[in-house]
Amino acid sequence: MKKLIFSAAFVLSLGLAGCGDDAAKEEKPKEETQKSVSTDKTNDSSKKDDVQEDANLKAINTYTNKEVGISGQSGPILYNIEAVQLKKITPKTEEAANLFDVAVGEEVDALTISMSGENTSTEDMNFHLGQAVIITNTKEQLEPDMILSEHIEGNYLGKVKHEGYNVYVLKNSKVEDLKNIEIRVDAPTNSNFDKQGEDVTHTIEVNK
Repeated sequence: MKKLIFSAAFVLSLGLAGCGDDAAKEEKPKEETQKSVSTDKTNDSSKKDDVQEDANLKAINTYTNKEVGISGQSGPILYNIEAVQLKKITPKTEEAANLFDVAVGEEVDALTISMSGENTSTEDMNFHLGQAVIITNTKEQLEPDMILSEHIEGNYLGKVKHEGYNVYVLKNSKVEDLKNIEIRVDAPTNSNFDKQGEDVTHTIEVNK
């Protein structure tokens, strides 16, 4: 299972998280080979296909924007929505297929959103980017897949910064049909769970 989770992290984060490629080189098991073939050589925002593949999974990145550039502040919390990537994932083994609750060879449509938050107050705060809900133009309301996502810590113990990415698996639509993705995050709260700002709502346009 550990190898499979690493495999999923490889195909879901490579090219989106800044350290993804280095992490893959340093942590991959010797007996397991992974490859990335990119047709997007220059642009951070692209419709060109980028392929990651290993023994368990194959992923085709159909759209990447590393310059989403959404930032804001809610109460004492600064936040950034930095990048989005749309993916078509094909499990190649039974174990990988079970992770996505599909059959071997059945295509899965998913998207990855990279985000970060920072507490500017010395007071402890709660702000759960890792629980951000999305609403798509294809009429899906989705929560992050906690196993596939890179955990974004929701507790800010003083002036700290947290970052990571959320993975959302589409249930009833395809990534090529996405036009906009609305992100909603509940307002930060203090240690007494008193609201310290406003709820956060932003929209990312994709497949432009």
